[in-house]
Parts: sequence; structure tokens; C-alpha cells
Amino acid sequence: MKTILTTIAFILMVSFTLSIKAQTFEQNLSSAFAKFDSATTIAQMMPASSLLDIIAIQNSGQWAANYYAAYAKAIISFVEPDVKKKDLLIDEAEKYFSKINTVLPDSSEKYVLAALIVNARVSVDGRSRGSHYGPILDQNLKKAKAINPNNPRIYYLKGTSLFYTPKLFGGGKSKAKEYFDRATPLFEAQNETSILIPYWGKKQNADYLNQCK
Repeated sequence: MKTILTTIAFILMVSFTLSIKAQTFEQNLSSAFAKFDSATTIAQMMPASSLLDIIAIQNSGQWAANYYAAYAKAIISFVEPDVKKKDLLIDEAEKYFSKINTVLPDSSEKYVLAALIVNARVSVDGRSRGSHYGPILDQNLKKAKAINPNNPRIYYLKGTSLFYTPKLFGGGKSKAKEYFDRATPLFEAQNETSILIPYWGKKQNADYLNQCK
């Protein structure tokens, strides 16, 4: 099975690399992200993530290239069943994120991505990591909110954090729903015309909101 997935990934990467010359950076990034965003299984996510890796390697000075490569690794870590692989994926996400810090000034989206990566760490083992990473998650979301309080991903990520936090510790679906509700109109109002202005999270927010009803 691994051999088949590796072969598929290789074919996709070769095809994608050949098409890069005919497209702009933004077009390549948008196409690769669309493939990743539409994926529903790890088998589909991994090849799409590899495409984002290629773009990040070839455009290491572009913050957006590293942003989406980091985003993909973090998202895959949530659905990866192997605990050891989860942390390895998050390690990769952090490496890409470290490159963002050198080329992108403080921005709401940078802190949101930082919060997503921290949330991925917590999800590996909430019981043992929550007390350490929870405050770091909140700090990043506060920084993101201070820059742009209308960023829907702030409330979406806070909602997901509360969704998996036991009621005993201030979490639960009812608490999470407040944040998903707040994110909904902000997602509807966001600009989705350019990949250089992150717009991920809308459909995930809607899914969580349905689970809270």
C-alpha cells in the first residue's frame, strides 16, 4: 500500500513540477491548496501536501509558500492515527513556520497558524499537554485578535479547543458553539479571491457548529 501511495505521489509531483513553468506562483499555490482542501483521507492529503512542499522548497522566500506547507502538515497530524507520526508532522509544520517568521512581519494570520500548530500538539495528548500548550494557544489567538479581530479563524480555533476540552475544565459543546457562531458571519464576509489572503476554515467551522446543535 505504501508503495502504491509513494508512486502516486511521485507521479503527481512530476506532473505538477512540469506544469509550474506555465503558471504563476499564485496559480501554482492555489491549485495545490485546492487539491489539499478537497482531500478527505490521508491517502489524498499526503500527495497534495507534497505538492505544497515542492512550492515551499522552490519559493522559500515567499511567506505564503511556507504558510500552506505548514498548514497542511498540521492538518494531516490531526487525522494521522500513529501518535509518533503526529509529532513528526507537527515538527515539519514548525520548520516551515520558522521560515515565515523571517519573511513576514507580525500579522493576524501568522499568529493563527501558530495557534493551529500548537493546537495540533495538544491534540496528540490533551491530558498531558493541555496545561502547557493551552496558554500558548490562547496567547497566539490574543495576538491575532489584537491585529485583526474580524479574522474568523481566531474564533474557529478557540471553538475547536473548547470543543475537545471537558466541561469540568471550562469546555464543552455549548461553550464551543459560541465561538463557532461568532466565526460564521466573519467567514461569510471574508475575501476568497486570492490564495495570498488565507480563507481556510469555513467548511470545518460549519461542520463543528452542526455537531454542537
